[in-house]
Amino acid sequence: MDGHEPSRATSAAAPIVVICGPTASGKSGLALQLAEHVACELVSADSVQVYRGLDIGSAKPTAAEREAVPHHLVDVADPSEVYDAGRFVEEADAAIAAIRAQGRLPVVVGGTGMYLRALLYGMIDAPPRDDALRAELQLRVEAEGTPALHAELVAVDPEAAVRIHPNDAVRVVRGLEVFALTGRPQSAFFEAHDVKARAPRYAAVQVALAPARPVLYGRIDARVLDMFARGWLAEVEALLKAGVDPDAGPMRTLGYRAIVDFLLGRPGAARDEAALRVEIQRDHHHYAKRQLTWFRGQRELRWFDSRGPALRELTAAVAVARGDRR
Repeated sequence: MDGHEPSRATSAAAPIVVICGPTASGKSGLALQLAEHVACELVSADSVQVYRGLDIGSAKPTAAEREAVPHHLVDVADPSEVYDAGRFVEEADAAIAAIRAQGRLPVVVGGTGMYLRALLYGMIDAPPRDDALRAELQLRVEAEGTPALHAELVAVDPEAAVRIHPNDAVRVVRGLEVFALTGRPQSAFFEAHDVKARAPRYAAVQVALAPARPVLYGRIDARVLDMFARGWLAEVEALLKAGVDPDAGPMRTLGYRAIVDFLLGRPGAARDEAALRVEIQRDHHHYAKRQLTWFRGQRELRWFDSRGPALRELTAAVAVARGDRR
């Protein structure tokens, strides 16, 4: 059951805007363009941008962008903290209410599909985390490696295993945790959480960006190279020197995991920086493909291959909503 319902006044207010899509598709650029036409503030739906210090690899908005347009749910947690969909929904609800109280339009932008689904349709009715069981599974990750536990997930929940990368320790552990606690695969809880049959928590104008695959992959490759040029390796080194646990959840996210393993010389890590860049580019390709698969299964999304038509759609929809309120 969803324990974070927006107030009746919030639900009855004008629609929010949601901009989603795979990594490097242009979501943030579209949101900033929209802000040039509409008085709005942005709510990040990115599971890595919430963490302080993980800046370059999460494509966090720059200081200038954040000064030009207020951004919410960026830099709200330390890397040692647990930040999950439940906390996101609670804090996003508060941010949306605060933005509306100022007479501005809330624009939720990001690519973390679970966060967006939870915000729009409520939390999945799955068991809460079990710290003792999770600690036991984490010890096994460290001793046996994440791929070994992923193989177990394939056996008990093949549908979830297809969506989860073999090195994604956080989601592999959660999948095994849910099965151990309930005897049911995590995918069964997702299936029961049928968004098509649920009333949305917010009325929302939703657009998704999906450039042609060669264009998207080209953008990803260029972005990864730019991240390295701006000092991504140094950023991760600084986090480790500051005492951040190399196996903390945020440090096992896309790109950061590969860099941590490389810097620590772990087995299976890239042999040199050039190979590391190629590995991270490839991992981003795979991640973008999984994101597209996820978003294709969501309801009420209007798809665009470029920002221009999406911007026209959004500005028109916002104008109609304003007209409805007069």
